[in-house]
Amino acid sequence: MTTLGELLLLCAFVASGYAAFAALAADRLRHGTLARSADVAAMGGLCALTGVMFVLGWALVAKDFRFAYVAQYSSQLLPWHYSLSALWVGQAGSLLLWAWLVGICWLVCRFAAFMRASELRGATCGYVAAYLTFLLAVLVFGADPMAASAEAPREGAGLSPLLQHPAMLIHPPIVFLAYALWTVPCALALAALAQGRLQEEWLEQARPWALCAWAVLGGGILLGADWAYEELGWGGYWGWDPVENGSLIPWLTGTSLIHAGMACRHRGVMRKTTFVLAIATFGLCNFATFLTRSGIFSSLHAFSRSPLGWMFLVLMFALAVGGGTLMFLQRQNLAPRRPFGGIWARESLIVIASLALWLLAGVAFIGALAVPLSDLLIGRKVVIGQAFYNNALIPTGLLLLLTTALAPLTRWGKPPSARQWRMLRYAFAVAVVVAVVAGVRGGLHPLEIGVASCAGLAAAAFFGGLLLDVRRRTPSPFWQAAWQTLRVGRRQHAAFVAHLGIVCLAIGIAGSSLRSRQHSATLHIGQPYQWEETTIRLIGLQQHRRADKLVVDAELLVTPANASPFTLRPAQHWHRLQREWTTEVAIHSTWSGDFYAILHGNDDTEQASLTFVVNPLMRWLWGGGILAVAAAFVALWPQRRRVAQSASSSPLRGPHFRFLARRRQTETTHG
Repeated sequence: MTTLGELLLLCAFVASGYAAFAALAADRLRHGTLARSADVAAMGGLCALTGVMFVLGWALVAKDFRFAYVAQYSSQLLPWHYSLSALWVGQAGSLLLWAWLVGICWLVCRFAAFMRASELRGATCGYVAAYLTFLLAVLVFGADPMAASAEAPREGAGLSPLLQHPAMLIHPPIVFLAYALWTVPCALALAALAQGRLQEEWLEQARPWALCAWAVLGGGILLGADWAYEELGWGGYWGWDPVENGSLIPWLTGTSLIHAGMACRHRGVMRKTTFVLAIATFGLCNFATFLTRSGIFSSLHAFSRSPLGWMFLVLMFALAVGGGTLMFLQRQNLAPRRPFGGIWARESLIVIASLALWLLAGVAFIGALAVPLSDLLIGRKVVIGQAFYNNALIPTGLLLLLTTALAPLTRWGKPPSARQWRMLRYAFAVAVVVAVVAGVRGGLHPLEIGVASCAGLAAAAFFGGLLLDVRRRTPSPFWQAAWQTLRVGRRQHAAFVAHLGIVCLAIGIAGSSLRSRQHSATLHIGQPYQWEETTIRLIGLQQHRRADKLVVDAELLVTPANASPFTLRPAQHWHRLQREWTTEVAIHSTWSGDFYAILHGNDDTEQASLTFVVNPLMRWLWGGGILAVAAAFVALWPQRRRVAQSASSSPLRGPHFRFLARRRQTETTHG
């Protein structure tokens, strides 16, 4: 099986390399036969790559230790679903999955209906195939997932206990899917620059890819935070780890790209910015890979020192040089088409928000590289703490919330109308009332009051903007007009709902960061323990033996002052194969906050050492993130379009309709 896998991997590499060369040459020469041969080669390469995925997946589930990868990441004691998840845990396996997902993106890009009318499709597929060839070259020459074991062991090393968590079954594939999706907007930008097609067509084609990549990457980051919250046992969900920063940075620049693309389509401004962001966001996905695979720092999420990361650094350099050269050659054709419509125009708010996003991305970038750069430049490692990030996050975060809140009551190219100004005054009045109520309530941090005020402004502006849109549809009945407004303006209102999701997420971050409380204690069985207004009773300690581990858990009865009692079972797991303990926390979640219990190891059967953490408003964080991702997919859903009976009776707009019009004209001509 290892030989079959090696042959399939080599076939995929050769076929993808030919497909990239042939597609780009065919687009340049307008050679149909060459283009068709590129498609055949790419399809063959994808089939071969799918075969490699199947071989490695089967070997992992079947525990075939003749594969070095299987011996390193699986074991006889590992359940089959965690054995399969080992496919994307190791360095070679994760790159294989990434390459396969890029191949799937090529397939969609080549044959999806919304891409067929694009003049950029051929070159775009060529650039995607070129990147796929790069990933396969890394696999063939640097990290072979099909490598055979020198001597097949009877038992493998197994999967790290920290990775045996449900979130790890889907978190890595989701992140790599997002990275693969970001390939296409970059390829479209390069194709548009190379061909001089600098109109908004490339943005129309890139929009669904960018929006889907943004939503998928956001969901992946959220799952990673949930894994850290539940599995690491420290009570938090984000530690500003360099690898965490690596995935956050392209999400921030991707957010800016989506909004800059809107400003470019609607007003013809930020044209250079959209090209830069499309290329930079994809480059930063590779930067995240460089962080995890270069070995320049030690992290729970990073692999050991390897030359593979530096191959991605070379790719980033080539991408920057190539993209920069193309933009320099097209600089005269990238000037804005219209002036900005004033400080209160929507495109101006997008510029302000983009600057804030770039600042946050820059801070995360500096934080990720601070340790290796300081070690290189001054000979000692400088570790950046939470204060560095907070000093930038707090003011820029509030500025982002403010621009997000104002968006529903602004217009493209113009200041708000008289009705919008009136609604804005009402929205600011709501924000002031919320701030006063939060201040009178007492005990809140000024930042919490600021976030609550921005949340009130955002909610009032959203419903105010929706009400104005509904009123334009009079004299229809209100509910019918509201339904029509939401149906026709689904994309716009879904985007505003995503803004509300981000605001809810900010509420959760502020509450859990500023009002988290922690307490450690030793509890004796049967004796109540009082912490603040909560009574905690240790009911008992139990041991459970399983095939792969020993489980020690504590049963706790927790009785809050003004709520119903609940039971928690924090635990410690002893993993036989790895011979190490892991902590399994217990969490009781409500909309007001989480009660979080951690059991510490001890040999006494009559008492237990525990740590309790109260994290306020955590459901707002998870719920806001889910709402933003769901709203993005609602906005992504294609519009239902009614095609006119004839090209002359109704003007057709957009690249898809121009394609239909040309086809109709041809059918009419040839009768």
